[in-house]
Amino acid sequence: MHASVLRYFVCVARAGSIRQASEELHVASSAISRQILKLEEELGTSLFERLPNGLRLTRAGEIVLSHARNTLHDFDIMKGELGDLEGKKTGRVRIACLDSLAIQFLPDRVMAFNRQHPAVDFYIRSDNYSQIFGFVADGEVDVGLTFDLARPEDIRRVAGVRMPLMAMVGKSHPLARMKAVTLQECAQFNLLLQLDNEVMSSMIAIELSALDRAGRTLVATNNQMMLKPLILNGTGVAFFTPFGLIEELKSGDVVAVPIAGSRLQDLEVGVVVAKRRPLTGATQAVAEFLAGELKTFADEIQEVLAR
Repeated sequence: MHASVLRYFVCVARAGSIRQASEELHVASSAISRQILKLEEELGTSLFERLPNGLRLTRAGEIVLSHARNTLHDFDIMKGELGDLEGKKTGRVRIACLDSLAIQFLPDRVMAFNRQHPAVDFYIRSDNYSQIFGFVADGEVDVGLTFDLARPEDIRRVAGVRMPLMAMVGKSHPLARMKAVTLQECAQFNLLLQLDNEVMSSMIAIELSALDRAGRTLVATNNQMMLKPLILNGTGVAFFTPFGLIEELKSGDVVAVPIAGSRLQDLEVGVVVAKRRPLTGATQAVAEFLAGELKTFADEIQEVLAR
């Protein structure tokens, strides 16, 4: 089976929709549909259940998906080895990361890596921390950048840095003058919460409920960029690591206040890969590069917070 056909199949299986796979792959839906039907004909079995709201893998489809992922991974390793013969890193590296890292950290690092290894390209998606572990374990991505919290046994950490969640407020907000705040003090003000983030939402909710204070959630969204202007103008209190707001912290427009007496101070962010899956040369290089850059960026953040 041709590699491109397997990539179509894997993408459709992940998306649960030919239309969505078409958007991700930038390939016409009709072309993907034809290839999936041709693959089913070749194998003599249905790989998907056609449902009103999308596609779902059959048991045969699950078997083919496992094979396809392994085959594509081996194919990528082979391409990397061919590149090594020519003294260059080649291939695609798939990364899943926290939303905040996609805003400030990764863009500059991708550009820097590209200058060193122009034959490597990237597929990058952002998601919540537990989903990222799943993507790495299942082979949907090669490298994860996520909270190192309840890490599964089949995931290996390449590097990690301490990066606590902090109360983020605009410079005009009353809490900006505080050296540290409690969650109970934060809950006296409007809260700006990020959806689809179990670390933040569940831990904060649990700790606030223990204090018998839920606080008023003025805005809850899965888009950190939407919350940024609300933080800047002093509308409320948000809870983030400093990663996604480093420029605003440098300028003084946003103040990061430590949260006293909270487990949120103990969080770490790490670069992770699958423990038992061999890495391509490009993936190994990217993981090591990001590990070093993550430590450098964390040191830079600590200098900014210490001012």
